[in-house]
Amino acid sequence: MLDINKLRNAYKVINQLSQNKNPFAEEELTLEIVQSAEVQEALKDAAEVIAVYGKIMNLVSQSTNFSVAGKSQKKDFSVTPEEIAQLKTTEMPLSISFVVKNINESIPAIVNEQMRKLTAPGLGRWLMSMGYLQMADNGKNKVASEKGVALGIVTEQRESQYSSEGYYVNYYPQTVQQFIFDNLPAVAEFLAKEKEENNAKA
Repeated sequence: MLDINKLRNAYKVINQLSQNKNPFAEEELTLEIVQSAEVQEALKDAAEVIAVYGKIMNLVSQSTNFSVAGKSQKKDFSVTPEEIAQLKTTEMPLSISFVVKNINESIPAIVNEQMRKLTAPGLGRWLMSMGYLQMADNGKNKVASEKGVALGIVTEQRESQYSSEGYYVNYYPQTVQQFIFDNLPAVAEFLAKEKEENNAKA
C-alpha cells in the first residue's frame, strides 16, 4: 500500500517546482534547492507513485525498478552511536538543508540507498515538537523560539518578491549541529512514530 504522506509531499514539491517556487520556503528557486535531499527524495517518491499506478494500469513496464507492496523497500531512517561519532560539524553556521545533507552523506546505509534519507522538513518538525522552533507570525516559516535562541539557532529575515512580509531563514551554528547529531536517535524515533500515526489515519 502506498504511503499517503509520501504522495502528499511529492505533490506539494512538484506543484511548487512547476511554479518556479521553493517548496519549503518563500524564496526564489535555485539549483541548490532543486538538488537538496528533501526535493530529490520527494521526486523519487513521485516516480515511485507513477511506477506503481503505471504497473497497475499496464502503462509502465513491469521491470521498472521500484519497490511496491510485497517487495523489499528502503529501511526507515535510523542511526547508530558509531555513525553519530563519525559525523563532523562545521565552523560555519549551516541551513537545515545542509545539516541534513551532511548527515545523509555520512551514513553508509543512506549512501548505498538501503535506507531512506533524513529530510529537512522531518528534522524541522522534530525541532518544533521539542520547542526549539515555532511558526513565524506570517504563518509560513519556522523561526527560532526563545528556547531555540538559547540553544544557538539564528533566525534571519529576508526580503521576498512574493510577499511584503519577507521570509525567514534559520542557521545552525556548530554547537547546534552537534546537538542535532547527538539527538538523531530521538529524531528517528519521532519520525517512526509520526509515520505510524499517519498510516493509522490513512
